[in-house]
Amino acid sequence: MKMAHAGLDITNAEFDAVVDDLVATPNKFQVGPREQQEILNLLGPMRKDIVEES
Repeated sequence: MKMAHAGLDITNAEFDAVVDDLVATPNKFQVGPREQQEILNLLGPMRKDIVEES
């Protein structure tokens, strides 16, 4: 993840916006809360490798 996003200057706000979209989509398609939590559990640790905000 770190190499793929290096130099893109992704901020916490931008990361949060993607997470918001990734929460809204499963809601739209009535994905269960357990599966939604699994998605969030995967995304959370990626923040440190994606966000380059100083």
